[in-house]
Amino acid sequence: MQTALENRRLSFFSLLLILCTWGMPPSADSQQLDGPQQVIEDISVRLQKVLRNDRDRLKADPDYVQQLAREILLPHVDFAKVSSLVLGKTWRRANAQQRSEFSHQFQRLLVRTYSTAFHELNDDWKIRYLPLRKNKTGDKVVVRIKVLRANGGEPVDVLYRMHLRESRWQAYDVQIAGISLVTSYRSSFAKEVRKGGIKGLIKRMTELND
Repeated sequence: MQTALENRRLSFFSLLLILCTWGMPPSADSQQLDGPQQVIEDISVRLQKVLRNDRDRLKADPDYVQQLAREILLPHVDFAKVSSLVLGKTWRRANAQQRSEFSHQFQRLLVRTYSTAFHELNDDWKIRYLPLRKNKTGDKVVVRIKVLRANGGEPVDVLYRMHLRESRWQAYDVQIAGISLVTSYRSSFAKEVRKGGIKGLIKRMTELND
């Protein structure tokens, strides 16, 4: 379970961190970003500042790293939506308390994994924003990004799926090089649900988080 829910995610979250960190430098293009793109850009600027000024503290203070994850990233993630997507039918069968407990433990899991990935940031990247894809009503978008690596490696395609919730753009999935965060976790969680149901999954996640 620990390997399925944690270690296998580190490279995924490392890349996610890099995508959020090394934004495009200020330019005419960055000033023309649409609302959802600007959310990604704002996160980039904040994280870039932290990595420049607090590198030593990031290495020495795990609590500070988790605090940054909660303050900078989590407000822009719709955890209720993500939780419903990763659990699928199990979410619809769960009662209100189980949904609340699962969402809480899932958020803790993501914060811990996200925090660990901070220590794998070494390379220089740049981001190119591609045209948005919007639904007919304009309340759901796909923010498309191409990550350009300084070492000349192949560009990485990234998709942020976001929707407008209470007048704020929030993400509910990210797809990196064809790998979806939601789909990846859904597979691992489904195996645990088959073993012990939603109660068993929540118990196991709580043990790992603690």
